[in-house]
Amino acid sequence: MIDLLTELTRILQAIHPETYHDRNRKEKVVYPYATFDLDSEYVERNQEGYYLDIDIFDFNSSYARIFEVETAFKDGLSFRRELTPELNLIFSFQGSNSVAMVDDNLKRRNLRFYVKTDWRTK
Repeated sequence: MIDLLTELTRILQAIHPETYHDRNRKEKVVYPYATFDLDSEYVERNQEGYYLDIDIFDFNSSYARIFEVETAFKDGLSFRRELTPELNLIFSFQGSNSVAMVDDNLKRRNLRFYVKTDWRTK
């Protein structure tokens, strides 16, 4: 699992550098930023499927910058294949939606990708 999180972090930060697993722990937050987490399911021997949820946050009255980051993730991940010595990843876009926030200036969107993972060393 550590290999998968390391590879996902590398891929996602190459698309948008302000991307973090689980939450943004920076003392001084830079907007827009994204966080990601995973839910898994068994596919078959040596294969798992992961639902990759990416939340994008911005402190702005407009969704414009969030949509730019969303587009970058879609362009960078949809139909992407990544092969490492430990695993083979195949990404597919599942959907996105806005998430209501209490503050009108704090914007949030959620993206969901499915990542089929072949564990090459198990």
